[in-house]
Amino acid sequence: MDRKRCAAPGCGRFVRRGAEWCRAHGAADEEATDERQHAREEFRRRLAQGDYRQLFDADVQAVMAQAAAEPGLADEIGALRIVLARLLLEEADLGKLVAGVARLVSATTQAARAQRAIAGETGQGLTEAINRFLAELET
Repeated sequence: MDRKRCAAPGCGRFVRRGAEWCRAHGAADEEATDERQHAREEFRRRLAQGDYRQLFDADVQAVMAQAAAEPGLADEIGALRIVLARLLLEEADLGKLVAGVARLVSATTQAARAQRAIAGETGQGLTEAINRFLAELET
């Protein structure tokens, strides 16, 4: 019978049936869960106030304003590509890999189209190339 080991990287300790973490790492996981629960409650409290600007603290608001001032979607496209690379390296389940790649490629393609629209490009280059190719086929 295979006994399950702790999910903490590098731990290797055995865990109780139905548990993901050993006793040492389980306590840390419970603390993180409590912190996430507190963050959710605080977010919901701010959301109930009905003011979008109050959803985030001052530091996050400043970073969001700085990011919004950047023209284009280059950072977003880059982030999508990083996530795609990480997915390809880390996902072992073929079904999850295929679904994840499809979603990321779709999102990246949409972001690239939006980037071209922001930049004033209309995608005429591809249309012109296809028309030239078709014209060559006719001759």
